[in-house]
Amino acid sequence: MINLIHKVICSLSIIGILSLQFSCANHSIKTVHGDPVVESPIPVADVEKIDTQLTDAELQKYAYEIGLDPLKDLTADELTAINKRKKVRNLERTLDSQKERFSYSKVLPWLQTDDEKIDYLSIPSIEGRHAWVNKNKIWQRAQNLKNFTDIMENLDIAAGMPADYVRKAWGEPESVEFSGNPIYKNERWKYLKQVSTPNGYRQEKRFVYFEGGRVVGWETE
Repeated sequence: MINLIHKVICSLSIIGILSLQFSCANHSIKTVHGDPVVESPIPVADVEKIDTQLTDAELQKYAYEIGLDPLKDLTADELTAINKRKKVRNLERTLDSQKERFSYSKVLPWLQTDDEKIDYLSIPSIEGRHAWVNKNKIWQRAQNLKNFTDIMENLDIAAGMPADYVRKAWGEPESVEFSGNPIYKNERWKYLKQVSTPNGYRQEKRFVYFEGGRVVGWETE
C-alpha cells in the first residue's frame, strides 16, 4: 500500500503537469559548484544567446516540465529555472553520437539539478565528462540507496527511486510510454492492481512518472 507520506509527495499539480507532458509527447525529461574540468563550454547553437530568448511556446513547455504554471506571474528565480531547463534541452541536442547519448543516459539518474546537467553537457569531450563525474563523485550517489532498498522490500515506492527498484517492488508495468528520446528514460509506467474494497475487488490503475530513470511522481485512478 502506498503510504500517506508518499501520497503527499505526489501532489495533483505535479501529476497534472506530468500527464500533460506525456499526452502532448513533448521532449521531456543540477551544479556541484567547484572548479570545472579544464574544457571549454560547447559553442554549438550558441546556447547562451538562445536561452535568453524564450518564445511563448517554450515558456509554456519548459515551465510545465519543471512543475511551474506559465499562466501565473513568474518570479525572476522561476524564469531563471525555466531558462536553465531550456539550456539543458539545447545541450542535449548537441550530443551527436550514440556513444555520447548513452554515456549521458547512464549518469543522468544521478545528476540532481539542471545546473549539474549543464555542467556535464557543457564539457565537449567524453573523456572530460568522465573526469567531471569522477571529480564530483557522482557515482557514489548510486551507492547510497539503502533507504530505497527498505522501501522496496515493503513493496512500496518513493520519489527519487530508480526504475529497477520500482520493478522489484511492483513488478513489470502493464505498459510504458516514453517522452522525448527513450534513452533518457523520461517515462510513464502503467500498473493494473486488484484492490480489496467493502464490495469486493476492483481494478485500480496506477501511473508512475520517471525523469532520467528515477521516480518524480505517481497517481492512482
